[in-house]
Amino acid sequence: MKRVLSIALLLLTATAASAADIDVVRAQFTGYYSAAGADASAPRMRQALDELEAVTRQITGPGWLRSDGSWTDLTYNSTPDGYWSPWEHSRRLIVMAKAYNTPGQGLYRDRTLLGQIDAALAWTKTFYGATVLPTGNWWFWTIGIPIDLGPTLVLMQGHADAAVVNDLVNAMHLRIGNSPTARGLVGPVPTGQNLVWSSFTHLCLALLKNDPVMLAAVRDAMAAVARPTAAEGIKRDRSFHQHGAQLYTGGYGGSFANDVARYALLTGGTSYQMPADALASFSDYIADGIAWSLYGSYFDVSVISREVARESTTGFNGIAALLQASQFTSPRQDEIRSAAAKMLESWNGSVPSELAGLAARVEAAHATPAWPSGHRHYFASDYSVHRRANWFASVKMFSTRTKSGEKTNEENLRGSRQSDGRFYLVLRGDEYFGRNIWPAFDWTRLPGTTVEQKADTANATYGYGTRTLAGGTGDGRNGVAAMELAPLNSVLFARKAYFFFDDAIAALTNSITSPSGNRVETIVNQWPLLNPSAPLTRRDDWAHLEGVGYWFPTGGTIKTAREERSGTWSALGGSPDTTTYTKPIVSLWLDHGVTPVNATAEYVVVPDVSSSAMAAWAAARPIAILANNETVSAARDTRSGELGIVFWRAGAIEGIQSSAAAVVYVTTPAARTMRISVADPNAGVTGSFTLTVPGQWLTASVASTRTTRSTTLTIPRKAGETTTIVLTQPPQKRRAVR
Repeated sequence: MKRVLSIALLLLTATAASAADIDVVRAQFTGYYSAAGADASAPRMRQALDELEAVTRQITGPGWLRSDGSWTDLTYNSTPDGYWSPWEHSRRLIVMAKAYNTPGQGLYRDRTLLGQIDAALAWTKTFYGATVLPTGNWWFWTIGIPIDLGPTLVLMQGHADAAVVNDLVNAMHLRIGNSPTARGLVGPVPTGQNLVWSSFTHLCLALLKNDPVMLAAVRDAMAAVARPTAAEGIKRDRSFHQHGAQLYTGGYGGSFANDVARYALLTGGTSYQMPADALASFSDYIADGIAWSLYGSYFDVSVISREVARESTTGFNGIAALLQASQFTSPRQDEIRSAAAKMLESWNGSVPSELAGLAARVEAAHATPAWPSGHRHYFASDYSVHRRANWFASVKMFSTRTKSGEKTNEENLRGSRQSDGRFYLVLRGDEYFGRNIWPAFDWTRLPGTTVEQKADTANATYGYGTRTLAGGTGDGRNGVAAMELAPLNSVLFARKAYFFFDDAIAALTNSITSPSGNRVETIVNQWPLLNPSAPLTRRDDWAHLEGVGYWFPTGGTIKTAREERSGTWSALGGSPDTTTYTKPIVSLWLDHGVTPVNATAEYVVVPDVSSSAMAAWAAARPIAILANNETVSAARDTRSGELGIVFWRAGAIEGIQSSAAAVVYVTTPAARTMRISVADPNAGVTGSFTLTVPGQWLTASVASTRTTRSTTLTIPRKAGETTTIVLTQPPQKRRAVR
């Protein structure tokens, strides 16, 4: 009996603790959205508060909000597809709810505003009430409306009309169900970012219904998505997949980061916070995934997939995730805070009041502003990033393991070449974004690609690749990436390798073959001019334009074009904007003619360099092209001696021999020491291959055997992940003195 009473007492104590914690979460929730404790005098906070009041007054003003709670510019009888007009109704409501609850601006606890909120909530029942049949796109019923309606109801519970709030709570409950991990009334079982959205709506529902069991289920779901998975979500390399094996770190993955970081803040210090290991894993994703794919105010175009077709695309989710993750304790907190401080330096947009207070806190802490620097290859996503203080570069590839992109809701109608070895380079970060560049862009000439020019080169053909070879490696500072290119909807074939050195990227392509009779080109760059009058300097083997140099060590048919190009957002799909935008763009490419057989392309891109410095750089010829054929491509930085190798098959170069396809980067960090970074570009899950290096070496990194002339290393395939091997020469034997 005593034992039964003890168990009962423990259960009652746990229940009481959970009940107390749900009140804490509710208080932290309202405190977050009302910017509680923020310094209203801080410039960013003052700007955010002024904007919150101004926007709220605009959307509730005469000619906008009717007395019945509907908006004059919204079409309420439409059917959801890629967009749904009533969604904007719920998005405006959350703004109004924040204004009513946020002190420091003129609408705080305003009675007129409260009446308008009551009317707008009552009107919500006409398109989202419990008796309304869900039609069209499931997302708006199960996620889109609840993701804004949920926090609105939490903020207004106890203030707005209780009967209306209760009706909408029941309507939301009907649509999303009891569990964050189960399908709603309509739609699929949520995964990846959809699961995070589902968790957030259930967090709101749990607070509204005072349901600790539901809130515990939300915690468990959030903990699960914060860890790497074989399914959609965070990958082992800290990239992010959604809609299959598709790189989406800056799209769905950016929203995911924003939402999970917010959850960590809302539940911190309670029994509903994520376990320590899940929080640490998520912090790794912020530091190694989100921060690495941001530069300036934007994500790398290669991590946003179809969102490139949206005029509104920015790095907002990135800065939101960094600001929020900088506030909770984690092993990566200092790095995250530094990245947040750096992004704030260039952020060209406003932030809402709930984030403005966090931004002011980061700036007041005087964290050292710094982006990540170095080189990372994301082996789960066929993607490489190379960063320096004043520039950002990346390469996006695809294979049988990854998807090239997608067209969903008719977005991304011209992006079919985005994963064909696409090279992205920016110095400021806004060269391609925020200036209406993408409508005017030539989507048949994406930088870095080798392309068959035909009528449907830039279309909406997406899918998994047909070749397994796509991979990369590096030592953390520099590296190598490579792919066998067999573009979808094309008969072209090529082998493409990229060598990332300290101040330059060498691009070597071989085996370029296309029997179609169409012209084939390798695109060096397509640059949207910041200064329409900027000169393109060309000499025998190099060129220079707006801070970027190009070196052509082996020549070739080099062509350039300076054009005023025009286009519309609507032509990219998904946007109603038919405005024609005209932009000055310069393109550089190597022309391989028609029906090339085993053609090659070799060039080096040198970022952040003046024209005079580029002339000296080209004269010095610091990058040596050692080989570029169907067996091996290799380049060396003659200044440091660092060596990058792509073995397309078993082969040998510079005394280094591989028994299979491999990507290799070799450095000599100290006397009598060699460091080798190596990976399997075919991403075999099991098994191994061998790499043989000249000379006798000792290593504890992998299994090895030695002869008097060489050392053979056994390299685990590890699904394409890099193996780092540190080799030291054995001590020399001293001869006895007679």
